Amino acid sequence: MKVLILCTSNLNRSKTAELHFRTKDASHIYCSAGLSEKECNRHKTTLCTEAMLEDADIIFVMEDEHVKRIQQHTGERFLDKVFILNIPDVYKCGEDALIERLDASWNEMQFEVLFAHIASSSRAARHLFDVSDEELAATYKPGDTETKSR
Repeated sequence: MKVLILCTSNLNRSKTAELHFRTKDASHIYCSAGLSEKECNRHKTTLCTEAMLEDADIIFVMEDEHVKRIQQHTGERFLDKVFILNIPDVYKCGEDALIERLDASWNEMQFEVLFAHIASSSRAARHLFDVSDEELAATYKPGDTETKSR
């Protein structure tokens, strides 16, 4: 599962979350970025792109404002993948209090259950679209409405 973690400048919160969760849980791919071009340029950090949003299976943002920024630039396309962690911009990169807050969010939101649900849904969707016409035709049985109209 590809997990994208976003904050304003990719300097403290999202960077800490990426590094922490990557260490805590190697079964998923974690990456992070910032949503403010000005701040990312100023700090020479990674700016979120539409391709990153597209590629992510799930997106975590720190604040409501981050959802608004995504929506402002891409409309509604990615909002069904976005979850808000409600972590304010008061922490420094790697700060113990931030890591405690991230772990509390991990437990509160039951990340593992959430990830399993998303993975299961993705597999089901892929299976749905990977079925060949022949396989579909072999399982098709006309219903009452179709046989009556013939």
